Amino acid sequence: MQASMMRYGKMIVAAGLSVALSSAALASDARTSASATGGGLRPGSAAASASYQGDTGFARTQTRTGEINASRAVAVGVDEQGLSLSISHALAPQFGPAIATNFNLTIGSDGQVATSVGTTVARGGLERTAQVSGNATSTRIGSTAGSVATGRTIGGGVVRSNVRAESYPRPIVRRVVRLP
Repeated sequence: MQASMMRYGKMIVAAGLSVALSSAALASDARTSASATGGGLRPGSAAASASYQGDTGFARTQTRTGEINASRAVAVGVDEQGLSLSISHALAPQFGPAIATNFNLTIGSDGQVATSVGTTVARGGLERTAQVSGNATSTRIGSTAGSVATGRTIGGGVVRSNVRAESYPRPIVRRVVRLP
């Protein structure tokens, strides 16, 4: 009986820690992704996703297929933890390279800034796919931003991807105190 109570108590503590940690992580969080496929004998495809978790914000997506397959996703919002923005685009024509880009920016309430950029280009081959995703998050702990960029070709070709993320520390605030 005592062993089962200990296990029950550990489960309650673990659940409480899980809730506390997840609520700290869900401050201002913007996430987007976009992909497009073109070339080949098939018509191709486009997909996008966007989400924002925080007090005030929005998330929107748009896709189009045809001779040029394109997708776009935008998520932006602000709350007491800061501002978060994520934008993703992908483009894949029937002939030519598939290209995708992603930009993420977050500014914390303490002035800390984090950015990330991802790009990918898929050239050659019979079919080309470019895909990017990213997120920008501000919490009480700090601001982070990240990007992922990938691509794929079928029947030969080359994919080149580049990702860069930077974080800028909190600005130094100096206060001038004047004595009477």
